[in-house]
Amino acid sequence: MVLTSALSIVATAWTDSLEVVPLAGLVGLIAGLLLSISTFRRGFSHLVSIVYGTAWVGFLASQGLSKDLSWRERVFELGTRIAGWVQEALSGGTSQDSLIFLILLSVLFWILGYSAAWNTYRRRRPWLTAVPLGIASIAAAHFYVGDAPLLRYLILYLLLALLYIGRAQTSRQEMTWREEQVAYDPKLGINVLRSSLALALLVLTLAWALPSASATSTSVSEIWERINTPWEAVEEEWQRLFSSVHSGEIETAEPFGSSLALGGPSALEGTLVLDVQAPPIGRYYWRATVYGTYTGSQWNPARGDVVSLPPGSAAKDVQQEASRRLVSQTVTNYLPGRHLLVGASQPLAVGREAEVLARVEDGSPRAFHRLSSILPLGAGEQYTVTSRTSQANAVELRQAGSDYPAWVSTRYLQLPGTLPERVGVLAERITREAGAPYDKARLLEQYLRETIVYDLNPPEPPPGRDYVDFLLFESQRGYCNGYATAMVVMARSLGIPARLASGYAEGAYDEQRGIYRVREDNAHSWPEIFFPGYGWIEFEPTVSQTPLIRPEPDPGTASHSSPPPATGQQDLMDDLMLEESAPPLLEEGPQPVPDQEKAPVQGPPLWVWAGGGLVLLLVVAGWWAAENVGLRRLPAAEQAYARLLRFGRWVGRPLQTPDTPIEWAQDLSTMVPKAKEPIDRIVGLFVEAQFGRGDSRDPAADISWHRARGPLWRHILWEQWLDRLGLTLEKPGAKS
Repeated sequence: MVLTSALSIVATAWTDSLEVVPLAGLVGLIAGLLLSISTFRRGFSHLVSIVYGTAWVGFLASQGLSKDLSWRERVFELGTRIAGWVQEALSGGTSQDSLIFLILLSVLFWILGYSAAWNTYRRRRPWLTAVPLGIASIAAAHFYVGDAPLLRYLILYLLLALLYIGRAQTSRQEMTWREEQVAYDPKLGINVLRSSLALALLVLTLAWALPSASATSTSVSEIWERINTPWEAVEEEWQRLFSSVHSGEIETAEPFGSSLALGGPSALEGTLVLDVQAPPIGRYYWRATVYGTYTGSQWNPARGDVVSLPPGSAAKDVQQEASRRLVSQTVTNYLPGRHLLVGASQPLAVGREAEVLARVEDGSPRAFHRLSSILPLGAGEQYTVTSRTSQANAVELRQAGSDYPAWVSTRYLQLPGTLPERVGVLAERITREAGAPYDKARLLEQYLRETIVYDLNPPEPPPGRDYVDFLLFESQRGYCNGYATAMVVMARSLGIPARLASGYAEGAYDEQRGIYRVREDNAHSWPEIFFPGYGWIEFEPTVSQTPLIRPEPDPGTASHSSPPPATGQQDLMDDLMLEESAPPLLEEGPQPVPDQEKAPVQGPPLWVWAGGGLVLLLVVAGWWAAENVGLRRLPAAEQAYARLLRFGRWVGRPLQTPDTPIEWAQDLSTMVPKAKEPIDRIVGLFVEAQFGRGDSRDPAADISWHRARGPLWRHILWEQWLDRLGLTLEKPGAKS
């Protein structure tokens, strides 16, 4: 059973070196067997298991470290990595150390193996063996995504578990019969085992043949929703702490395809997709792709060429746009197998090798429309993106004018010939009081927010019907794709270049961790309007999103009639050190700190002191519990005598039925001679109180116990160990 459960973990291939997990479980099983049939007390046996388990798991984990390290260096390396993982867990960070996951699995199966043997041979509780191992097997089958035949391991485990339970119950009954001297057939065990096998096969066959519960049941769905909601939080913490764990060979589908179909329902869940670490300045849109051609029923990609992009290579066109701020982001991906990369606003560079759909001029990418990683992203894998986000205010955009570059006019004013004329007429009527393109765009945005009802299940347009025309004049219901499409089409009908961008809204900001948590239902589409000198600017017509408001500075602060120069933009390549001789723009690992900036050497971190304090607290609590639990309300003499009885069991001389207290005290004093006088005094006070006229509250009992406590503890914690190891020191005065 232990090996079957452990081998199901190995089959998941969640991380490297999983083959050590069965070894941890098997040796734990052997240790549990030896300790359970030994004469050691329960507490001492568990202590030995902890010591040996720690050593064995540490040995197994160290096999994955460099062979050049000495054993001392390996121990230090393991300790450092465990401490780093604990620090990440407490600080809310994301861990990518797969070794910690391997260590925890090994510890788990050491405990399961040891517990299986202990509960079988010492405590005779077979369910405490079968259930934990079964939970491990079921959890592996449930959370694994891939092609490995984990169901076979689960079926084999269930078969073995049913046989084990049947045999264990029979064994327990046989022991009872032998103690009560009841005759029984010696072949009973074999017969029960045979019957258990038949029953197990019958149960598995029925479980396989019976239909599953209906997924359409409302009550079942509601119950599952209540159970699943808090569990999602646990899964997210698991992803954070074990982000390097492989999720299987099945890759997650890309969320934004090469084309965007319009219409139809939207069914998005709250699955965690990304964590983005970025400074909390302004409003973010995590852009994934840009669409440029509208067909009446869908969007096709913006025109461009696909080129390879080395890490750190920057787009040059965005560098000349005014009123933009350089923003660096670290993106943590949680869905494996994806290639699409996202970044704020106008991505400028990415810190990994990528393939990019871009507008290319003179052999260089001028603007990125879509970024894709060459290698698939793993769950928990991080990448860095540098973007330029706009800080332009309303006055600047209003005064940008309409002198559009040729490449903008030829690409982003396109409309299908089948577009009904009334769409343009409506756009003209909405914006007739505005002069500047910016004001026209704001009026279109306001109209859509006030007119279109947000609906994730809008009516489908009839075949051959233009989507925008149907949305504006008939259904007037839709979600972000519809809002953004309508604004782009109406803006183009007015001669304002526009395009549609898709990606994610900024998500929920976690102030403690300094990250934006982005979920699947944060997927979003929005329009981007082009302004000469300032580039592509986002607008927000979707009513379910917070309005995007740009400041209106005082007229005296922006009296110029042309866009302000982009300060230092012509030298951006030098500022970002993107020359061939310079290091890449974005580095994956931590950067060395100059000597003059290094912080002075400090003492141990806080978690070391906290851990030490916790250990000390546990030691003190254990010492207090050993002497006082269950004895606090007894009179002084009875309490001291009860403590002696407890320590007598621990030193190997419990009170037997034929013993008198005085006889038992003589044997205990012989084993712990340094406590002979206080032991005799405590027993004498107890006997006088029980069988004579002594006072059970005599304070002399407390005084005697304080004198006996030291030698008794010293004997248990030190001298008894030396005796078992054959290292007992020769007592003074003993003859050789």
